[in-house]
Amino acid sequence: MFYSLVLFLNVFFGQLQFTSIDHNSLNDSIRKYSSIDPDKALDIGFELLDAVDLNKATRNLVGSYGLMGQVLTSKSYYNEALYYYSEALKVYKLIPKSDLVEPKPKSPPWLLLNISNLYYATGDIENAKVKVLEAKKNFLLFINERNREIGLCTVYGNLGLIAQRQGDYKLAEEHFLKSLSNREKLKDSEGAMYSYVQLVSLFLNNKSQLYKSNEYFDKAKLLYNNINKATGIDENSLIQKYYGYLILQYSEYYRSKKEFNTALNYLNEAKELLADFPDEIPSINSQTSQLYLGLKDLNNAEKSAIENLNDKSLSRFFKKVNFEVLESVYRQRNNLKKLIIIKDSLIDISTVRVSANSKAFFSNIETQILLSDKQSELNQNKIRYNRNLLMLIIGFVILLFSLLYIRVNYNYQKERNIRLEVEKDVSKTKLEKKQLELVSKTNFIAQRNNYLNILKISVLKLKDKNKDSVKVSFEIEKEINRIIGSEKIFENFESQFTEVYPEFFKSLVIKYGKLSQTDLRLCAYIKMNQSTNEISQITGVAIRTVETQRYRLGKKLKLSDSESLNSAVISI
Repeated sequence: MFYSLVLFLNVFFGQLQFTSIDHNSLNDSIRKYSSIDPDKALDIGFELLDAVDLNKATRNLVGSYGLMGQVLTSKSYYNEALYYYSEALKVYKLIPKSDLVEPKPKSPPWLLLNISNLYYATGDIENAKVKVLEAKKNFLLFINERNREIGLCTVYGNLGLIAQRQGDYKLAEEHFLKSLSNREKLKDSEGAMYSYVQLVSLFLNNKSQLYKSNEYFDKAKLLYNNINKATGIDENSLIQKYYGYLILQYSEYYRSKKEFNTALNYLNEAKELLADFPDEIPSINSQTSQLYLGLKDLNNAEKSAIENLNDKSLSRFFKKVNFEVLESVYRQRNNLKKLIIIKDSLIDISTVRVSANSKAFFSNIETQILLSDKQSELNQNKIRYNRNLLMLIIGFVILLFSLLYIRVNYNYQKERNIRLEVEKDVSKTKLEKKQLELVSKTNFIAQRNNYLNILKISVLKLKDKNKDSVKVSFEIEKEINRIIGSEKIFENFESQFTEVYPEFFKSLVIKYGKLSQTDLRLCAYIKMNQSTNEISQITGVAIRTVETQRYRLGKKLKLSDSESLNSAVISI
């Protein structure tokens, strides 16, 4: 089986750890066997708690302790059940709210209901009611609506039992009917069947309202038959178990009326329905012995009682019931020898008392609840303190790193600014050097062209005086004109100009559109603040020609009469 394998591996190797899924699966196994085989459920629970890490507070661990408490309560081991409920409370209070499915409840309401059941079983009705009402408050804080309503149905059912014990049958019926109505809305057939058990129990021994008992029994029988017809009923389902409880109540009712044959028939029907619930069989068998005794069937009464006493799982209460049956049998037979033996056994059982620590246990669990609340409050305060401390540390670290970043960034910016200033100074120096070179180059071209023009004039004069030198003069003049208008000279000039003013030509074209090569060169000379006469000398053309070029350029640039060509070009 799965749970046995998981537990074996965990304990044997001492290394494997339960996952949340494994633990939850084993809790489901305890829950499954709690109604059909409580002893097996306890075995699973004990092995699980031996193997799991008890120091780690989890919802599954709370569930394990709570389930163990429920199984022990069903077997009337109240002190032991209280211990497990107490442990469940302690673990629950240690779980962070963020890990809980329902973080709003102060205490787990199902656990409070289980503790209430213990109070009820021991006759402390007032404390039982207090715990039920406390559970109700916590159920109302549930976020999940269905789980909230299912919990409240159980609350109303328990309040009905308390009202019934206090003799307020009208209030009990109201609570039971409210629980039944809500369970029917939730389509909770098992819960509805249990509500019918409570309603039948309420009216079965009330002569004036016995008809109500029969009415609810008929409804329960109809529900059972409808479910059985529609989907079938599993032999170990709670529907069958609760329906078996209904039949048992009628058996007990007819036994109290001394209608033993009818009671025995109901009891046999109940035994058939509850055959798959081993924990119910000792009670049924003990009642069978009592019914045989009521029928004066001493042989079957004796046989049944002896068989029951051989059952090792028989509780102290049912041992006493069967010994009393044998006592009555042997008294009627006047069998003194066996009667003395039975008397001694009854005395032994009677001397066994419920642990004197029962009240201490109940008192302890109340103290434990208070301590758990205080511990939870301390844990929350500790969590808040640690969170605030952590936020303070994080804030301090962030501030420290911010200051370090600002300091580093400041030093970086400072060094960067110094570097930029140095680079700016270097660039400025280079630019000034290039500007000087460009001006020198321009002046050189102008001076050279001026010198060549003078030389050209001298050659012309020589040509006029000496006709034989005309051809030579013409060649010299041609070479001079070629040098003055050399395209290579202008290309060198433009190359140096572009280094000094890299974006000038691009900006000029973007602003004023496409311009000719002559226009661009003229703009370059104007940018260098050259006069018309200086431009004439540089380009080797007449001043009149330069003036014409300037006029045409102004038109292309669409300058108004009030705008200066020099200002427009220099500003670029």
